[in-house]
Amino acid sequence: MVSITKHELPPLDVKAEFDVIEIEPHKFRGVKPLAKPSKLTRGAYGGNIVAQAILVAIRSSPASRSFVPNSIHSYFIKAVSDQTPMVWEVEEITTGRTFVHRYVRGLQDGSIVFTAMVSLTSNNSTKNNNGKDVSSLNFSIPATNTMQQDIKDLPVVYHIDPLFAFQKIYPFQNDPENVTFLIRWGITDDKQYNQPLINLSEEFKYVGFTSLTDWIAMELLLPHIDIDVRPRVEASIDHNIHYHDDDFQVDQWFVYVLNLKWVGHDRALIKGDIFTLEGKKHIATIVQERLFITSPKI
Repeated sequence: MVSITKHELPPLDVKAEFDVIEIEPHKFRGVKPLAKPSKLTRGAYGGNIVAQAILVAIRSSPASRSFVPNSIHSYFIKAVSDQTPMVWEVEEITTGRTFVHRYVRGLQDGSIVFTAMVSLTSNNSTKNNNGKDVSSLNFSIPATNTMQQDIKDLPVVYHIDPLFAFQKIYPFQNDPENVTFLIRWGITDDKQYNQPLINLSEEFKYVGFTSLTDWIAMELLLPHIDIDVRPRVEASIDHNIHYHDDDFQVDQWFVYVLNLKWVGHDRALIKGDIFTLEGKKHIATIVQERLFITSPKI
């Protein structure tokens, strides 16, 4: 019988890592710099940048009505340093009963490094207080064939400490145009790893989930669709999320389905869909354009 070593990791204090402080009206500052995926990476992990922008938008909305993310359309302007906390400026576009819109700018050293238009809603759950579906219509794309496999004994194959994310890979990819994998933020019920989340309030649930959406695994997708090209330069240009449902826990396994929609002119367009493990809930749709430079000269 193969012995499995369990890695006991320090608990993730999400508030200590990602919180922001309002330093003046409509202006916030992160409590600490956002981390890089590795020392070789040029800038901070894009998912954490988008996640903190979501937190800023939530903080700038009326707390009495519990607004949650509806969508974000964001642009990475410059690489974000992991040495300096982000400063955030918020412009109030609209504040209604059901929707709130905020324009958010992320700055470092006085320069804009990230921009986002964020839509929040007070109506993103299909459940009422009795646990019954009260929506008049719900439709989403069907779950993939790949996710029908048993994952009980699948090992965690990828873990990066600064990102607090864990990944599992299905042994068989049964959908010719999509690649599907599993991802989660924080972990407590695994044979290999244990890293509980602390200070996980409702707003940080969306911080964690948003961070996961930028896990665009091109290294899995391209070989699966028979594209044998390694880009000379690859980086996110933008990142767009539509949040469909908030009936989830951020420390559960999610199914992430990736599809390459177009590649050319040194850019690539990727669509992602995130489901709950059973495929019963379609939690979010992601669209991202990336620099994908394969030409000999930049």
